[in-house]
Amino acid sequence: MQDTPNLPHTYNTLDDKSPWKQRFDQIHTMLRRRITTLEYQPGSRLDVDELSAEFGVSRTPVRNVLQRLDAEGLVKMRHGVGTIVAPLDLVAARQAVLFRIELASMIGTLEPRNVSEENLTELRQCVVDCQQLLGRANLEAFALLDIRVHKAICRIIGNENLFQIYDELYFRTARIWFYFLPEQDWDDEILIFMKDIELTLTAMENNDAKGVGFITRNAVYNAYVRLEPIFAPPETS
Repeated sequence: MQDTPNLPHTYNTLDDKSPWKQRFDQIHTMLRRRITTLEYQPGSRLDVDELSAEFGVSRTPVRNVLQRLDAEGLVKMRHGVGTIVAPLDLVAARQAVLFRIELASMIGTLEPRNVSEENLTELRQCVVDCQQLLGRANLEAFALLDIRVHKAICRIIGNENLFQIYDELYFRTARIWFYFLPEQDWDDEILIFMKDIELTLTAMENNDAKGVGFITRNAVYNAYVRLEPIFAPPETS
């Protein structure tokens, strides 16, 4: 396979188990999670030297990860300015959410994987952890739980192209939801989320990948409807 110009070789080696690739994935996963959970606020600056020291690597792996995050729309790299966490772009997020809604139903139709017992155990624990959030507003805990549920759903996606696109769309849009979640009724949102997890768990227990797809689609759509005034495009004169 020919390397894609201007991208590190690791982008084109999905089966690469080398230490370099594992280190890249570790840093990418951690930074993406921090951006998504709003630990890194929109507009905050990411210092390459500080991140290099934190992860015990040279500047090059960190720059490669930041290039990837830039391509995913989570940071913006600007010559002479550095790297900042991408501002919340509601117009782009709206388009990404609508695309994600349409893709979700394909989870169960494009070569889905069988559900593992490990996945069922994880979702059962997610239900318990979600219940613990009732009456206890904790945005970071909610966001981390949502990421866990997303990963559980992604584990049954068998089509690699669908996985890559759907996974990227999730991380492009999830932080918008977390950012505006405090404006919603906390316990109502927890109860809705818990019900969605329970429905997903039941579908997985029945090895019903199509059901998982439709449940996911409905969950994303319903969340979008609750935030529709925020996503509404500006009126034109």
